[in-house]
Amino acid sequence: MNVRTARDALTAVLAGLFGAILLDLYLVITEPLVVKRVTPLLVMQWDASNLLGMAAYRGGWATAATGTLLHFCVSIAWGALFVLAALRIRWLMDHALTAGIILGIVAMTVMRGIIHLGYAVVRPFPSFWLFLYILIGHVVFFGVPVALVATNLLRRKIAPRRGRA
Repeated sequence: MNVRTARDALTAVLAGLFGAILLDLYLVITEPLVVKRVTPLLVMQWDASNLLGMAAYRGGWATAATGTLLHFCVSIAWGALFVLAALRIRWLMDHALTAGIILGIVAMTVMRGIIHLGYAVVRPFPSFWLFLYILIGHVVFFGVPVALVATNLLRRKIAPRRGRA
């Protein structure tokens, strides 16, 4: 792996993790206030339920940690996709905020609309308001931060170097 590829991979990991941490904090803190009988533990177990089914909700903090780890892995993959796209499509670099909004919508649509509907044991959108709440989270706390972190780090790498003293 050359230095450029390593930097791009690190950028993807950092951007994906940053978005995952912000989104997880948003959900763990606010979802119990929005949805009755939801706890931070259940929020964390939900991602694990996509892999483990209902057993995820009986696994305590071990499956909560598994769900969080899965979420981090998926978020890093989204970060990698964004970095790969931004390196090829200049518009994403020039319009990071808009690109982040699009990333948040696409990530939520793919994850909730395709993967989760096929594997989740809990309905992802029992109401329009919950859909809107999740969409806002994915745009504001995931897509935009991933795009801003990635484009900032990528710009630092590709910006022309100025004369040194």
